[in-house]
Amino acid sequence: MSDHALVEGLAGLASRVDSLSHLTEGDESRTLEDQEDRLAKLTLVAIALDMDATNAKYRDAVNRVQAAIDAIGDADTKIQNVARIISRVAKALDVAEKLLTKLAGV
Repeated sequence: MSDHALVEGLAGLASRVDSLSHLTEGDESRTLEDQEDRLAKLTLVAIALDMDATNAKYRDAVNRVQAAIDAIGDADTKIQNVARIISRVAKALDVAEKLLTKLAGV
């Protein structure tokens, strides 16, 4: 069973991280820009792969991405804990990268 939840989540998270990077300054902004670049690349990889939505690691990756999206919320409002968001995005990136690397056979 294949679905597009991870692709959609990664693309949505990349967009939110990009928006947030424009609301921050300094190291936090640069970290968010780097994360957005990684998310964009992972989105392209995820598009190219046929993923099994019943796989526990796939579901974990989808859940981590959604948790990061939820942590950001509406990037147009004042973000108070950017460090927490960066950490959530980093966890989502790690899980998604491991899954996609394994599926791609890299």
